[in-house]
Amino acid sequence: MKTIAALVLALASVGAQADVVITNTFNGTGIQPLGEPDTTTYGEVFTTPDAINTVLDSFSLILQSLNASTSQLYAGVATWVNGGAGTSLFTSSVFSGNFTDWTEVVIGTGGLSLTPGQQYVAFFSASGLFDGSNALVQVGLSDDANTLGMSWDNANGGSPLHPNWNGCQACSYQLAGTMEFSNPGNQVPEPGSMALLGLGLLGAAAARRRSPAKARVPEQV
Repeated sequence: MKTIAALVLALASVGAQADVVITNTFNGTGIQPLGEPDTTTYGEVFTTPDAINTVLDSFSLILQSLNASTSQLYAGVATWVNGGAGTSLFTSSVFSGNFTDWTEVVIGTGGLSLTPGQQYVAFFSASGLFDGSNALVQVGLSDDANTLGMSWDNANGGSPLHPNWNGCQACSYQLAGTMEFSNPGNQVPEPGSMALLGLGLLGAAAARRRSPAKARVPEQV
C-alpha cells in the first residue's frame, strides 16, 4: 500500500518532552464523512491523564480521503460542557491534503495548559471552509477506550463551537489517535524555530493499513 507523508512545516520555539502518551490504536476502520456537505466536525472528548501532566503538547487523528478532491481542515481544542463544545482554547492553521491512504495528522499545540478533571474536546473541523466542492474524508476509529468517546457536529458548515453537537460522549466509538501530555515544569526552551524549506510529498513506501503515515501541522506560537 502506498503512503503519503508531508514535510514538517515548522517547529515551535518552545517545546516539551511528553511524560504521558495516550493512544487509541487504529483498528483499520473509519467513520464518515467529515467535510462538505455533511458533517462539519469530529472530535474526541478527554481529560488530562492525571493532576501532574496537564499540558497538552500535541494530538492526532487519522484521515483518509473519500474522493479525489483536496480537503481543507483545521484542528482545535475546546472545553466540553453539557454535551457540547464550550470555550475555544486552541485553533490550528488551516491544512489541506488528499489522503489517498490512512494518514495520521499530528497537531502541535505549542503547550496547552489544561485543568485536571475538566472535560475537553480535541477536534478536526471544516467549519467556514465550505466552497461548493464536496471534499470528504473519513476518520479512523479505535477499539480502545483510553479517552471518553467521540462526538460530532452535523451543523453543515456551522461553527465547531455549536452548542448542541450531535453524537455522544463516552460512547462506544473512539477516534484513533494519540495525545501527548507533559508536566508544566518540563517545558524546555529550544534555540529557535526552523524555517520551512519546502512542502511536498516524500516518496511512496510500503505500509500496512494499521500503520498510517504521519503528517505534522504547524504549532501555534
